[in-house]
Amino acid sequence: MSAPAGPLRVAIVAPVMAKYDAISASVRDTMRALAGDRGFTPMFFGCTCDYCDVVFHRCRDVSDLLIDPDYLNSDIAIFHFGMYNNLFDALAAGGPPIRIVHFHNVTPACFVSEADRPAIARSLAQIDVLRRADEIWAVSPTNARELLDRGFDPARIQILPIVVDEPAPANLADKAATPIELLYIGRIVPAKGLHDLVSAIAGLDLAAGTVRVSIVGNTARSETSYLEKIRAQIGQNGLGDVVRFVGTVDDAERERLFHAAHILVIPSYHEGFCRPVLEGLRAGCVPVVYDGYNLPHIAAGLGRVVPTGDVPALTAAIRELVNILPAALAQPEADLLDLDVGKVSIREFTRLAQNHTAAFAFDAIGTQIRQRLLRIAGRG
Repeated sequence: MSAPAGPLRVAIVAPVMAKYDAISASVRDTMRALAGDRGFTPMFFGCTCDYCDVVFHRCRDVSDLLIDPDYLNSDIAIFHFGMYNNLFDALAAGGPPIRIVHFHNVTPACFVSEADRPAIARSLAQIDVLRRADEIWAVSPTNARELLDRGFDPARIQILPIVVDEPAPANLADKAATPIELLYIGRIVPAKGLHDLVSAIAGLDLAAGTVRVSIVGNTARSETSYLEKIRAQIGQNGLGDVVRFVGTVDDAERERLFHAAHILVIPSYHEGFCRPVLEGLRAGCVPVVYDGYNLPHIAAGLGRVVPTGDVPALTAAIRELVNILPAALAQPEADLLDLDVGKVSIREFTRLAQNHTAAFAFDAIGTQIRQRLLRIAGRG
């Protein structure tokens, strides 16, 4: 009788595992999903790590990775790819017998500044090395389509989303009716469409005190010239009392802002996943988004989707929600909320939103990760 197989040794490879970074959060969640199961021994291999509770192997570059015995002796390697780093070149070399890529996609060059385009070009070129993987986990249908359009083998592609289990669930019905709070949360770069949001707010033509807009984003990681452009745009349109830059916030303040907001506006020109939309739905926010890339998928009809770059349509969608929300909040059982799924009540919106976001909870995604690994290793 053969001895039972030991735990699967899993090397998780990414450039960084940093706080307040979306791909890093996914890396950490992969570690957490495996560390809590005795059938797996996960280790992180990367350049930097902000967390002291993970088994971390520092690798300055791919050569360090390829001589690390713990990497070479792993059963499976999972590479989290979203931007060029030569660690990913290990896919074309030796190493664990099973190699998987969790594909987070790359922002197209047309949506970034001239200064960032060389890095984007290198990242897009490096996607070719991902063909060496045994399996690719696309975090969204949009990212899977990107790979298919590049000629990747569809039999090797699985859709495996990232975890979204924050903020704590909240009910839209419990929020104050005035003012209507709008929230943007994300990077402050041209691809996120903040200039369109400001233009839309300027076009609302609503009574003073009707709406308040909060813009949350790490200003240290934003484009300074674009940030200055947005501030000037706010001033030129006399929106200083309506739109406020909150800047970088900690987890507690981030949750408070989500729970206070009625509408989450993400007028982004490119999103491979878009975590804030799910976070907003968990927190009882109605999303208003553009129709590009993964945004319609992630909103799932539970908000308003308008054509990308169509500022009048964005303005109209925001105005309609702002005008109807006070009455809908006063009558939470009435079908007054006009969304892409149809007219629903505030109560029904909350039920639909929580059902949708439950599929992205840690337990649900962690189970998918473990099952895929066992299957590909021939143990499940």
